[in-house]
Amino acid sequence: MSKRKGMRFAAAVLSLSLVAAACGGDDDDDATDEPTEEPADAEEPADAEEPAEEPADAEEPAEEPADAEEPAEEPADAEEPAEEPAGDMEELPTEGEVEVAAGTVLNIPECPDDWSATQGVDGDEIRLGMTLPQSGPLAAFGQIGEGMEMYFNYLNENDPIADKEIILEMRDDAYEAGRAVANVEEMIDTEDIFAFVHSIGTPVNLAIRPVTDENCIPQLYNSTGFPLWGDPANFPWTIGNILNYVTEANIWCQAIVDEFGEGATVAALYTNNDFGTTYKNTVDNSETCASLEVVAEALHDPAADTIQNDMTTLISSGADVFLAGTTAAFCPQTVGAVAASEWRPRYFMSYTCNNLASFFAPVQDAAALLADEGAGVRMTNSNKVCGDPTYADDPAIQQVEEILQEYGGVGCADGSYSTGVLYGQLVENLLRDAAARPGGLNRVNLMAAVWNGDYTNDLLLGGTLKTDGINDAYWTEAAQVQEVQVVDGNLTFVPQSDLFDTEGQGGSYQG
Repeated sequence: MSKRKGMRFAAAVLSLSLVAAACGGDDDDDATDEPTEEPADAEEPADAEEPAEEPADAEEPAEEPADAEEPAEEPADAEEPAEEPAGDMEELPTEGEVEVAAGTVLNIPECPDDWSATQGVDGDEIRLGMTLPQSGPLAAFGQIGEGMEMYFNYLNENDPIADKEIILEMRDDAYEAGRAVANVEEMIDTEDIFAFVHSIGTPVNLAIRPVTDENCIPQLYNSTGFPLWGDPANFPWTIGNILNYVTEANIWCQAIVDEFGEGATVAALYTNNDFGTTYKNTVDNSETCASLEVVAEALHDPAADTIQNDMTTLISSGADVFLAGTTAAFCPQTVGAVAASEWRPRYFMSYTCNNLASFFAPVQDAAALLADEGAGVRMTNSNKVCGDPTYADDPAIQQVEEILQEYGGVGCADGSYSTGVLYGQLVENLLRDAAARPGGLNRVNLMAAVWNGDYTNDLLLGGTLKTDGINDAYWTEAAQVQEVQVVDGNLTFVPQSDLFDTEGQGGSYQG
């Protein structure tokens, strides 16, 4: 992509934040009943709409093991808040209505009678909870939790937070909202949870939010790009993590218009839940996508074994562009189906499938064929992908490999574990920040750290991680369009645009 087009991406995304702030949620009320899917990470706001959901991978690095020796003594977080109390900061109360950031108030009198700001950290442990798919079609994302636990074990041994041991309680929800709710309720009742972190999937996070909100328990870094997570005025206990799916879909549309001009034809596959329909609503309703013509569309069951019939219909459209608003096992399925056909569209896929080992190694030959024939899979990535040869000599990536090997006996090539290390570092930042505030580690200080965040991380492609209450409620706001290619026999991401950074432009959700 030319420099001019890269700059046009950046300019376009500046306006996308305004779109996200205006988005509304169609199935906000009923999405908690049925699992709708996503990874890292999504949902169904009404207007053009972070994201994986889904994984995330939606978020999320992927990997090649290096022969690790000993893990470095310092964590890979680029700028880590000190644990010494910060200067002129006033101690926040843990009762009454507490404003922790701009327009962001914790209404503690509405919390349960037995609520405690120090529950889960009043001993020698920091007890965190996580619900995630360890079985079912999205089971590959379960490795994210395992990788996070490996990183916490590394911290516990080498650089503990507030002289406490981090304990991560994980439960399998198979990406089913009902099971996720049961998991969270059970952990609240029996596991002395301080906060929930990085739970995976838009429908899952929508389902558990009423439970965590009612119990005034932090629900942090939801591993989905659903826009509703940026709403501290109404849900101050919850924040998202990965790139907003609305922003991502608008980037796709801008790239399509840049390449094909107005009137380009589009065939799209979406997961039939809040995750997939966020992409759909953006493509259908946003100004950036308005000049495109959707000529074929399919919504697939998130619990389906295969999407082959849907792909057959989309392939027959012969559209200029294919959008894959799906995740996990369905991502490589789309790659295989397109490669086996004669259709060679411009191809955009949810960045929740950016883990090369998990989602592209099984279809490497097909991915290589598509790239060679001008239909390589493109994504908007926010982080360096572990296992990509581009970053083989990167110190932060090398440390990830060392930690995974030392504390889990795995490497980046074994799956999505490396994403867990990145996610663990983000949690570490918050915990250290909260512990450094007057009053020490408690839930009020934790939410103050969440909504006044200012961090960098060497595993990110660029940009800062900042929040400012309702003024800036979105965490990840920098990304780059990259294409999956095979170079010298190795899967790699090749940049197709400049990095764009809309830090501070997103405002907060208004629906």
